[in-house]
Amino acid sequence: MDEYLVIQAARFGDLVQTKRLILSLLREGHVHLLLDRGLLALAERLYPSCQMHCLNFHAQSFDATGLEKTLAELTHIPFKRVFNCNCSGLSTSICRLFEREQIAGYRPTAKGQGIERSRLLRIIARLTRKRFQAAFNLVDMWGHLLADPISPWDVNPVAHGQGRGLGIVLAGRQSRRSIPPELMAEIIRVQVVQYNVHAIFFFGTAQEKKVSHLLRRALPGNLQSMICDLCGKTNFADLIQALQGLDLVLTPDTGTMHLCAHLGVPVQAFFLSSAFCHETGPYGPGHSIWQVQTPCAPCLESADCSHQLACLQALQSHTFLRAVSLAAKGVPDHLPEHICFLTTDCDRLGGIARLVAGNDPWQAERRYIRQCLQSLILGDGHSLCPPNFQQHAAIDALLIDDSDWMLPPERFA
Repeated sequence: MDEYLVIQAARFGDLVQTKRLILSLLREGHVHLLLDRGLLALAERLYPSCQMHCLNFHAQSFDATGLEKTLAELTHIPFKRVFNCNCSGLSTSICRLFEREQIAGYRPTAKGQGIERSRLLRIIARLTRKRFQAAFNLVDMWGHLLADPISPWDVNPVAHGQGRGLGIVLAGRQSRRSIPPELMAEIIRVQVVQYNVHAIFFFGTAQEKKVSHLLRRALPGNLQSMICDLCGKTNFADLIQALQGLDLVLTPDTGTMHLCAHLGVPVQAFFLSSAFCHETGPYGPGHSIWQVQTPCAPCLESADCSHQLACLQALQSHTFLRAVSLAAKGVPDHLPEHICFLTTDCDRLGGIARLVAGNDPWQAERRYIRQCLQSLILGDGHSLCPPNFQQHAAIDALLIDDSDWMLPPERFA
């Protein structure tokens, strides 16, 4: 049986989003997963057929003994291919254990003084120069590192609620991505009526206890009695059990959102600030998304906001709350400016977010990019330069540059 190694050194949500690649490789052989030690318990539940290898990728102190032991384990395994999912110095240095031709994703340069990307990742990196035109989910970016991944419809189950109640993910790692308690309280009041909810579950770490307290205070008394506050009280096994069977989970772009998609639990996600649903939206059919597309979004997480959180202001209106109410019944109308409502689905390339209501000024460009990616990845025969389509010449320059033609041929992944 062929042996494969997947290096996923990132955090909670990224581990879940590696699912298409891992499931595809399990179809081919035996999969080893190198990940952060803090995510081992989650990985064992997500991917029980994989063999786990751990490092303290995010620890404050360097664990030389653990690194030496893990590298010794990996050195003695005859891997057919190695998939490095992270553009990081440590994960790429680990790849020096293997032949460069074995490595897909990110690998050391031939001279060993930097990091180079596989062809697909080079294209995606160029496209990120215009993020508002993004047309490729992260799940598929990693999934298509393999030439023939599993069908996107086979990654996650179709989401549907089962009557256990309403889940609320209180905050993400980036505070600008999260919904303030006062606004979330109004959204909850709408959803309780629409879904005839009798139980409300708060999800978060112990650090969200203050947010939990503020949200509870903002809710009317008749709803407070329904609340089960699980902030800081769940390990990964508890979290999975608590999420299963919920009618709906309200969440920013978080690891818990991706875990819901993995379980087939419907989410209604709020994407603002640096979060962009066409890149990291919930994967698979059955989810809904509110995407704020102010002219300054999506922004960089590392940069201070110089626009007075315009994306958040767009959500703080009675018009938006009315749209939330209408979305549960059908298609919302009269959305506030810069807000789009989308639902999730799949096509042959992978996961997509389809526009249902609102104005998306970049929809045509995004559709064109996706057609081109289908041609490049799936070999659909779509021309990169259709006649009389010169308005997309700038996009073509991002998709294909001189190096793609001049360098020796390589497999697309």
